[in-house]
Amino acid sequence: MIKKNWFIIAILLIFILFLSKDHLLGFISNTKDLQEFIYDTKLEYYKEEYTEMQSLLNIPESDYEVTYGKIILRDIYEFYDEITINVGTSSGIKVQDLVINELGVIGVIKEAHKNSSVVELLTNKDMELSVRVGSSYGILSSKDEKIIIKNIKLNETIKEGDTVYTSGLTSIPKDIKIGTIKSISKDNLELEYILEVESLSRLEDINYVAILSGGN
Repeated sequence: MIKKNWFIIAILLIFILFLSKDHLLGFISNTKDLQEFIYDTKLEYYKEEYTEMQSLLNIPESDYEVTYGKIILRDIYEFYDEITINVGTSSGIKVQDLVINELGVIGVIKEAHKNSSVVELLTNKDMELSVRVGSSYGILSSKDEKIIIKNIKLNETIKEGDTVYTSGLTSIPKDIKIGTIKSISKDNLELEYILEVESLSRLEDINYVAILSGGN
């Protein structure tokens, strides 16, 4: 009796599989299509990343070491203050190393951990960076997410559109482009310029970076 029941169950299962074979074949086909779609999407994604990285690799060579990294964290509440990248002390990264992308400076290393680092962006209110505009030297900082330069006396020749570079007066590599002078005003005592800087880099759209160290 038991054998007969098992036989009937087996027949029913075969019959059910026969009736649903089209659905099963369709499912298998759809799964294959899905896998191919995922593969194509990943391939296109990596192609785009490779293209962007190639753009980053066009940074001119100089007397500094270059380490490449990728953004792994950007807190929405500190969006214009800092980012976290996927390289750290194990890759030779150290505090105050300069961080750039393919367009120019984006910030400096604020914290260096073994396998990650925190980058202080140019728009961080705590940013202070020695810079050069022509033959004039000043301090770049940020106020209300605007990049400004102070400590340049009024007798210096400065005009809108002038390029801003790192000064080379500190351990940070010199003559790396930061941005251009967007507007010029004076301080309250009319003793020095207040220069607003337009960053060359799109600080709201950063994916890959290069970290520079060992400059003259």
